[in-house]
Amino acid sequence: MTIRSKLILWYSVLLAAIIIVFGVSVFFVSRWTLVTSVDTTLTETVDQVLKNSSAELVREFGSPARIVVFFPQLDVFRASGVVVQVWDMSEAEPRLLRASSNLDDYTQPIDSSMINPDPALYQRSDSGVVTNLYSYVTVETGTWRVLTRPINVWGRPLVLQAATAFDAVNLATKGLLAILIGSMTLAVFGSIGISLLLAERALKPIDSVTRAAAKITAADDLKTRLDWTGPEDEIGRLVQVFNGVMERLEHLFSVQQRFVADVSHELRTPLTAIRGHVDLIKRYGMDKDSLDAIESEVERMSRLVSDLLLLAKADYGGLTLNAEPVDLDVIVGETLREARALASNRDLKITVLNFEPVRVSGDPDRLKQLLLNLTSNAIKFTPDGGQIILNLSKTETEAVLEVADNGIGIAPEDLKRIFDRFYQAEPSRVRKGEGAGLGLSIARWIVDAHGGKITVTSEVGVGTTFTVTLPHIEEHVASPEHAAVTRPGLRLLRRTNPPPQKIKP
Repeated sequence: MTIRSKLILWYSVLLAAIIIVFGVSVFFVSRWTLVTSVDTTLTETVDQVLKNSSAELVREFGSPARIVVFFPQLDVFRASGVVVQVWDMSEAEPRLLRASSNLDDYTQPIDSSMINPDPALYQRSDSGVVTNLYSYVTVETGTWRVLTRPINVWGRPLVLQAATAFDAVNLATKGLLAILIGSMTLAVFGSIGISLLLAERALKPIDSVTRAAAKITAADDLKTRLDWTGPEDEIGRLVQVFNGVMERLEHLFSVQQRFVADVSHELRTPLTAIRGHVDLIKRYGMDKDSLDAIESEVERMSRLVSDLLLLAKADYGGLTLNAEPVDLDVIVGETLREARALASNRDLKITVLNFEPVRVSGDPDRLKQLLLNLTSNAIKFTPDGGQIILNLSKTETEAVLEVADNGIGIAPEDLKRIFDRFYQAEPSRVRKGEGAGLGLSIARWIVDAHGGKITVTSEVGVGTTFTVTLPHIEEHVASPEHAAVTRPGLRLLRRTNPPPQKIKP
């Protein structure tokens, strides 16, 4: 079932239920009002009769005293269309005492089923409790509404019955019922039609989104965007999200295309070199230079694949950090030694200028990889005779690492892309086999994973400075058995417990 069908069904069912409940309520309230009006008329008639009646104790010669009840002319107090009877229940058979003139000598009870009420009701009448018994009776002329009230006059039981024709009320309620059924039927069908229009109008923008998505799928066009001139409602936000997703997809697709092209290019170069040396070996036999060249290219491919695997794991969250207290001054010392070894065949000066011990929480291997990548990048782009400086300092909350060089620098238009994968600002100046443009991408991921920030400033022909800030941790005084002595160039034993206090020699 489509959303449009569900909306129409839910709207129609809900509206139909509301209409039915409303119609039933109107019908029963209207009928109750009419019946109450009739009952009120009958009650007022009986009250007026009793109010103007009297009873006397009559003594006759030679006979016991008897109670005589005097009733007024009933026609004076009855409403139009109301008939009244008074019955004496003190004898074996009920005896009609008085009746209104519109009964035309009708001597039978108006409702014979109610003429013999419960004797207890007479006793209640003595205590002032009024009992009204309502009933319906069907005669030749139609249906009548009957009020029966038992009373007790000095021990003499009497029954008053008042009645009026009920056909007018029945006709009114039947007409009302017919009107309600007709109007509810029209309302239900009208609601279905209105829901069709509303659903069509409400879902039209969604149809536009669907057609645009189908167009993208069919034409493979990620540049498609939706135009929306309506309000910023749910549909408007949906269109904005769709356009944002398309922009993101277009960017990711372009990045993927560039990534595949770059990977193909980077792998083609060492494979071409390996193939060329293999051909030479086949033609002229084994020689040391060819083997060394093949080994160098294989190592280059291994580094490339390892870097790609690292970034791939970082992208989908499969790479985790083993966080522990790390002394950055130890990491800087180890990086300095390895950097000097990397530049042993170059005329470069690698020094540490500012050196302030500071401790952070992180993965020591990844932090060392970060510094090595930045230092290796500086070595690649610094000509012979240049200088590379490592600085380590701290602020109140952060550790600050700097790797500065006086190399060729980076152009302003390249600064925004230097952290992109396979991007090299000056690929023509990179020494053969010295990287594929992944080092800075890995460096940025390591910094982000440690909750830090990496920035770069550069000027062409002057040099480049990479600045890394990481949140540092406070040093706590540890127990003597957990303390360790630190010396320049030595690395502390890594522990998961609170960091030990440094003891100066």
